[in-house]
Amino acid sequence: MKYDVTDEALIKASPSAVFNAIIDVYDGKNNWWMPFVSSKLSQGNSSANLGSEYKVTIHGKTPISFVTKTIEIKPNETIRLHYIKGAYIGEGLWEFKQIGNTTKVVFRWRTSSNTLLLKLIAPFFPIAKTHSAVMQKGFKNLKNLLE
Repeated sequence: MKYDVTDEALIKASPSAVFNAIIDVYDGKNNWWMPFVSSKLSQGNSSANLGSEYKVTIHGKTPISFVTKTIEIKPNETIRLHYIKGAYIGEGLWEFKQIGNTTKVVFRWRTSSNTLLLKLIAPFFPIAKTHSAVMQKGFKNLKNLLE
């Protein structure tokens, strides 16, 4: 199964504040996305550096993990990452756009299932909808942190 899902939110903060909060959560320096998502840097000094890798875990009844790698970075504008191993393979793109005194944060998730279990349940389980629910919970926590 292939997924192409876009989620967005408006955060009353600057693009740099939102960008840095995303970097901090990927680096494991801040856990504002808990209890839904956690991350730990596994290679490199910061997820803001090209080639850095980080293990992300989606917490639930059955935790799902994957490793992502930063492949493009424009500070305060975009973070492009590849899902390189684990539950999903593909690409994610974060975008941060100033709109008045808010930041529109957008995440586009283009992946496919990479494990036998996910491939088997994909036709019966709303993975894309579940992904969006986790993203929206994260955006809500991010708003609570920055607003």
